Amino acid sequence: MTLNPTFSEKQAMVASAMDMLNKFNSFPSELAGSGTQFITSGNADTAERAHNAAVIATLPLAITNDTAGDSLNDILGTLEKAARLSMDDTSPSYMAYIPSGGLFHSAVADLLSSSLNRYVTINEAAPALAAIENSCVFWLCKEIAGYDDAGGGVLTSGGSLANLIAIHCARRAAMGNIDLPNATIYVSEQAHYCVAQAARFVGLQPKHIKAIPAGEGTAKMDVDALRAQVSLDISSGLTPIAVCATVGTTNTGAVDDVVGCRAVCDELSERLPEGKSIWLHVDAAYGGAFALSETGKGIVGDLSVADSVVIDPHKGLFLPYGLGALLVKDKGKLLRANHEDGACMQPPAFFDGPGSEVTPDLMNLSPELTREFRGLRLWLPLKMIGVKAFREALEEKLELTRWAAAKIRSSGVDNLSVVHEPELSVFTFKLAPPGVEGTALDDLNVRFLNAIHEKGRSLLSPFRSINGVPGELCVRMAVLSYRTDKEAVDNTVYDVISSARELSNEAQCC
Repeated sequence: MTLNPTFSEKQAMVASAMDMLNKFNSFPSELAGSGTQFITSGNADTAERAHNAAVIATLPLAITNDTAGDSLNDILGTLEKAARLSMDDTSPSYMAYIPSGGLFHSAVADLLSSSLNRYVTINEAAPALAAIENSCVFWLCKEIAGYDDAGGGVLTSGGSLANLIAIHCARRAAMGNIDLPNATIYVSEQAHYCVAQAARFVGLQPKHIKAIPAGEGTAKMDVDALRAQVSLDISSGLTPIAVCATVGTTNTGAVDDVVGCRAVCDELSERLPEGKSIWLHVDAAYGGAFALSETGKGIVGDLSVADSVVIDPHKGLFLPYGLGALLVKDKGKLLRANHEDGACMQPPAFFDGPGSEVTPDLMNLSPELTREFRGLRLWLPLKMIGVKAFREALEEKLELTRWAAAKIRSSGVDNLSVVHEPELSVFTFKLAPPGVEGTALDDLNVRFLNAIHEKGRSLLSPFRSINGVPGELCVRMAVLSYRTDKEAVDNTVYDVISSARELSNEAQCC
């Protein structure tokens, strides 16, 4: 094999790869090929580690300087063994963490985009391909965020980078580097940690990244507590630059009151110097896609009031890992926050705000300069399958989640209850016998989760309070894969109820 294979050699490579993938269709991997202790304790036990190490030791992974390369079939054999030593998060019964669907249409798109290997970061280098990527951003702005033609954005590698660019944009809109010591930002205590991490990356002091508590009995950010904290900080001489709401927290799927947060930003911006305002950012990496469904749109609320929104198509639109999106109400602000020039490049085309005939180059909308043509992995499946199928799938996930919660709630098993009711497609439940409290209650629910896993048909995960309060550990179920259907959810609910009944009977016997 050479660096430049012939067409027939390329066909043979693709055929061999498809043969390997078909083995996974015929003989799927175990749900947790490397063990379930990672799920319950954050680490594998000694036996699992030894097993994993033994398997890895048998694999020819080292890259050598031999003149003759290995055959593709031998390499694919190694890859198959390596892939089976992993959680099968493409399984219909994988409901542990918010999954990436791994839509095959996107894999085909990635093969095409990588093989074509065109540079889309400057529009005129590949104008029609850049237009494909821009059409994806425009569709997301319109259908998810509800922005008008002034909106824009950029596709990223995932939600963490998208949140980082959003916070950078908010900071640049508010102040220069010299004023950073007084900058403050506000997140829910239930927000994904990447939002606070993004604030640190752009230079905010950790003590000025304020975690706002959830309201009593909910996992939503307390808007009144937010208002009080922002007001106090302004009076103390600090400069609020952004409030970050979450639409679909990772822990429980909670949806913050975005409109209420907007009201706080507008109200308290009046106390800032003229021309300054508090940016409203929404991390909707998980929950944003539900705006496509009728039921979900009512839950998500009006995202168009936000200055920026993050969504992960590799979550709610079922794509493979590696695609996030930052959407902004005013694409000119995103451009001004990222625009640079260099001697090695032609001067970038001038963009004069909304209505300009010039489309901003992707290289001036984010820190990424050299990156793949990633828009094709979203555009191709939307064009090929149609948006309706995605809407219907998201509606189904909401219905399945509510059905599962209702079955658990009405199971008739003493001490089994739903703790966090589903807003989107995540909910939690637990066993809580009278008199069992604190760490003993946590231990019981770890055993409960393990008992469900031992039946071998589904994979769930634990909910742990962000505050680490003993006794709050629950079992968490996340329904999002496009492969997850009524049968998979029914089997999981059956295993949940039977495991709860077994542990309850065991407690009564002892």
